[in-house]
Amino acid sequence: MQRDRSNLSEGESAREDREATRRAGEAGVRPGANGSDSFGGATASSALAVPEKPAPAERLTGKAATQERILVAATDLFLSRGYENTTIAQVAAHAEVSRATVFWHFSDKESLFRECFNRICEPFRVSLARDFSSLPPEKRLKEQVELYQTFVAEHRANVDGFILWAMEHTNFRDWLVRTLLDLHHRFGGALSESIAEIVPPQHDPHAIAMGILTMLDGGLLLSYFDQSSRATELRRTSVQAILDLIPRRDPNRA
Repeated sequence: MQRDRSNLSEGESAREDREATRRAGEAGVRPGANGSDSFGGATASSALAVPEKPAPAERLTGKAATQERILVAATDLFLSRGYENTTIAQVAAHAEVSRATVFWHFSDKESLFRECFNRICEPFRVSLARDFSSLPPEKRLKEQVELYQTFVAEHRANVDGFILWAMEHTNFRDWLVRTLLDLHHRFGGALSESIAEIVPPQHDPHAIAMGILTMLDGGLLLSYFDQSSRATELRRTSVQAILDLIPRRDPNRA
C-alpha cells in the first residue's frame, strides 16, 4: 500500500525520493523521454473519425504504467486547479509516487504540462489521422459536422481546459493557441475537401467550409451561456439547415 508521504520527515522523504530515483534508473527510464510537443504529420485530406473510446489495450506495466499514472494525475490537477496552482508535490501525491519519480520521467513542470496537453489532444490527433476518403462526400460531410458537435459534448472538460490555459498562461499562450489553431485549420481543410466534391465548380468550397466551421465555433461559444437541451438541439438543427442549403452538382452533367 502506498505510504502517506505527508507524515514523513524531510529526511525520510528525501530517502524515499533517492530510492525511487535509483529504481527508475535501474529500469532504464530517462528524464523527459516523453516530453515531445509534436502533433504528427496528419494532412487536411484526412477526415475526422468517430471519437470512440480506445479499444482495450494490454495493461501497462513498469515505467510505462508509472508514467501514465503521473500524466493522469497531473492532467486532473492542471484542469481543475490550473498550471500556476499545481505543484509537482501535489502531482506526486495524487499519482502516489515520489517527487523524484515525477522529475525522472519529466524534467520539469513545464515539460509535464506540455505532455499532458498532448495527451488530451490525442483524440483530436487520432481523428485527423483517420482516412475516410472512401465515404461518399455527402455522408462524409454530415459525419464531420456531427463529430465536431459530439466531440465537444463528450470532451467538454478538456475544451474548457484548453480555453482556460490559453487565457491564463502568458508563457504557454502562443504555443497553445498555435497548436489549437493548427488542429482547427486541419479540420477546416477536411471540410473543404468534402464540400469540393459536392458543390458546382463555380462555388468556393473553402469559403463554404469556413462558414460552416464559424457556425460550429459560434455554437460552442453560445453553449457556455445556454446549455439547455432545447438550445443544443436548436443549434444542431440550424447547422443542418445550412448544410441543406449548400449548392449541389447536377449529377446529369459531366
